Amino acid sequence: MNISSVDLNLLVAFDALMSERNVTRAARRIGLSQPAMSNALSRLRALFDDELFVRSGRGMEPTARAQSLAMPVSEALRRIEEAIAPALAFDPCSLDRAVRIAMTDNSMAVLLEALILRFRNAAPKLDLHIKNSRAAGMTPMLDDGEIDMAIGVAGELEARHRAMPLYSDRLVGIARRGRFGPQGPTLEQFVAAEHVLVTPRNATGGSLDRELANRGLSRRVFLTLPQFIMAPYAVAKADLVACLPARIALAKAEMLDLEIFEPPVALDDFTVSLIWHGRDDAEPAHRWLRETVADVVREVTALGDADRWPICQTLLGPCRANVPAAHAAAQEHPAEAERVPASA
Repeated sequence: MNISSVDLNLLVAFDALMSERNVTRAARRIGLSQPAMSNALSRLRALFDDELFVRSGRGMEPTARAQSLAMPVSEALRRIEEAIAPALAFDPCSLDRAVRIAMTDNSMAVLLEALILRFRNAAPKLDLHIKNSRAAGMTPMLDDGEIDMAIGVAGELEARHRAMPLYSDRLVGIARRGRFGPQGPTLEQFVAAEHVLVTPRNATGGSLDRELANRGLSRRVFLTLPQFIMAPYAVAKADLVACLPARIALAKAEMLDLEIFEPPVALDDFTVSLIWHGRDDAEPAHRWLRETVADVVREVTALGDADRWPICQTLLGPCRANVPAAHAAAQEHPAEAERVPASA
């Protein structure tokens, strides 16, 4: 194939179709009308002598030929954008748009206040729209263009998604100050207490209950809540016990006169990441947004609590493309392959 005879704009259309899996959204993405995008798809099919995308119940699925083209085309376009980007001065003060971020209640409790202040000061024309979401719902929202980025546990991602580890956390126990003392509860005391269970999916048990069941034990769950953020208040007011992310516990313990203790059963650590769609890799405004979030995380997580809770640490490093996701996560940072407990 003679490259001089190829309309390179077709590759931009192909990349948009590969990202969006929808003709209308792909057209909107690159500023074309829907008929113009349909025409571009027809020309792409003729150029590569392949259907490239076929209709399915979930939209348009790429053929094997399209999948083989996706990475080389995306990489070539990214390099062109990076070569051009330095000539395009970006000023956050001129960023006049809404930024949509999906966050879990855990990440909101840790980061949202600082993010609001930073964006308000650095980009006064920017509107910040926060959407509450479980981690599992974040990547479909990215694919559909509902959000610009997400903050939560990345899990396993598709090749088109990106993730940057931000910080690690773990579950700790909280109770009213003085209930168990500096050594924390024994297993018997812990099981005998009345507990708060945080479960966003209305489940009847969580990771803690599975660990107790392995020992032939169970606890009484007096209260279930859909979000972690209200659990410290319930513990303080009703003399309950709860397990929740250490960063939320540290933020609320002094204000609510709570003690923090190590649970008498082992619970997994988890990693909170910034997640976005690969189509936004080189976009100057999006790049600034990612850098700003990372900078806020460095500030918020430098609270001097590392000596007390060593797991509460910043994990900021280079972003990664997830190909394959589980292998990349395990290689770059072992904690990235672990999932946040769905409930505790």
